[in-house]
Amino acid sequence: MKRFFKDWMAFSKGERRGVLVLGALLLLLLLVPPIYRRFVRPKPTDSDLALLRRHAEQLSTTAQPQFEQLAESAVERHPAPKGAQAFRFDPNTIPVDSLELLGFSPRQAAAIARYRERGGQFRSAADFLKLGVITDRQRERLASYIDVAPPPPKDFPKRDSAQRFRPAAATAAEMPQPVELNAADTALLNTLPGIGKYFAQKIVEYREQLGGYTSAEQLLEVKNFGHERMQRLAGRVSVDTLAVRRFTLSEENLELMRRHPYIGAYAARGIAQLAKRKGSAVTLDEALKNNLITSLQAEKLKAYVREAKD
Repeated sequence: MKRFFKDWMAFSKGERRGVLVLGALLLLLLLVPPIYRRFVRPKPTDSDLALLRRHAEQLSTTAQPQFEQLAESAVERHPAPKGAQAFRFDPNTIPVDSLELLGFSPRQAAAIARYRERGGQFRSAADFLKLGVITDRQRERLASYIDVAPPPPKDFPKRDSAQRFRPAAATAAEMPQPVELNAADTALLNTLPGIGKYFAQKIVEYREQLGGYTSAEQLLEVKNFGHERMQRLAGRVSVDTLAVRRFTLSEENLELMRRHPYIGAYAARGIAQLAKRKGSAVTLDEALKNNLITSLQAEKLKAYVREAKD
């Protein structure tokens, strides 16, 4: 404060007076506009009054509320895309180009196609309309045209796991040739119901990790595969167990054991160390006794592990 007073006194008398006048003017400029707006209201001009009268006459002669007119004008501003058609369709089978004819953009049509390729199924019109890529306008326009075919009846008699995937004798001639899981490529797997490109790729990747399928039920170990999709494959897949790749529990197979779904990195290191100390391959019983694997793992690995006695 003393420093400020000292600096202030360094000005001449005329300079101090000028600073005070300038500050007062600035303060006045800041205060006048809000005071003026608060206490002085401009009177409406003749043109403003005439405009208000015209609006009043229009409202008094309008048969419907103003908000309804605005809603109708909004609809007119967002009509269906030019050339868009409306026809009955099944969202589970309609081709991509037909989706575009309905008014969907290429990006929307591609998103719907990807959903189906990954195994997605629409059980009702409501399922299809829940897709986030569909706009409210499209839902209103197409809701009455959706025609989802009912799923085929499910009739799966109780059988053991070996019989579950065999076609019934009465319909064997009508069933297509089963797809052999250990030899099929992604293109062939893609032809199976409910598989699509996504699960076809996942089935092949899991087959490589396992070294081959020993049972069709191992498909349930593929992430998000699900029992419903599994039931749709009844009688349509088969497994050739002779094509399964077998290996020994030895140090040289460490990397293979690490990637195997039934062993894993931790157990693989322990088995490799045990094999190194032993000087030969480890048997499943030895791995089990040394707590390197569980009894469930040992049971699953019997079809994949080649032991000395083999």
